[in-house]
Amino acid sequence: MKRLSLATLLLFINGVMLLYYAYAWNSLIYLFFAFLSLILAYGVRRENRTAIKVALVYIGINFFLALLFLIAGNLFSAVDATISFFIIHDIFSYIQAVYKEEKSEGQEEELKIDTSDGV
Repeated sequence: MKRLSLATLLLFINGVMLLYYAYAWNSLIYLFFAFLSLILAYGVRRENRTAIKVALVYIGINFFLALLFLIAGNLFSAVDATISFFIIHDIFSYIQAVYKEEKSEGQEEELKIDTSDGV
């Protein structure tokens, strides 16, 4: 199972979109966030836990702001909100799968410890 492939792809697309904005408007702020998205895409691809946490917070704030702009009437923010929503969904499903794996491994170790004590 290829975990976090959708989140990686969408973070990369988000970074490319921000690179376009940085070029079109000649803005260093967009360039910074574009590089942040691309670096987070690389970290999420390698399943680095710190990068996943930072990506979740960054995309959560991005999703909130995109929804605010969408409510204010900017229809182009719907694309950004959709991308952010799917990234959040993919990361949460990954966290849930990892939690289940770690919980089952913990129960297996507990069973091994209980069986080795019986003399």
